[in-house]
Amino acid sequence: MTRILIVDDVPQNLYMLSVMLKTNGYEVTEAANGIDALELAHSDPPDMIVSDILMPGMDGFNLC
Repeated sequence: MTRILIVDDVPQNLYMLSVMLKTNGYEVTEAANGIDALELAHSDPPDMIVSDILMPGMDGFNLC
């Protein structure tokens, strides 16, 4: 199963993306900022990352 890490600081966006991806057969992991996402990506690398750009802590540009 393809694993996707979604990163967004807006809970509603995380929820919406998570529901859409899960209903299409993807395994989803969520993070609320770039710092948490980077930690998750290092500990258990996903197949793909979908990230917001403007976030506190570490933005999407720095995450990439």
